[in-house]
Amino acid sequence: MEILGRVQHGVIVIDGATTLPEGTVVTVKPLANPVVHVTKNQKRVTFPLFSSNAPGTLELTNERIGEILDEEDAEGVKRSWNEPS
Repeated sequence: MEILGRVQHGVIVIDGATTLPEGTVVTVKPLANPVVHVTKNQKRVTFPLFSSNAPGTLELTNERIGEILDEEDAEGVKRSWNEPS
């Protein structure tokens, strides 16, 4: 069996109404060679990415990162409630 699909946002989406059972093992073979763009002027990234008079003042533990993400999620929910439907 051969099924066509395409990559969309990093996920392979099967064309048409074909469905495969969850857990089906598949092989993916591109029909054409993908185009890879590489810049001619590559530069190494230097850290810190921005200068500061007090570098390293924010302690980013896993717990603090989780709190920041929760705060961002809460702000998004608040905004969606206030948007006209």
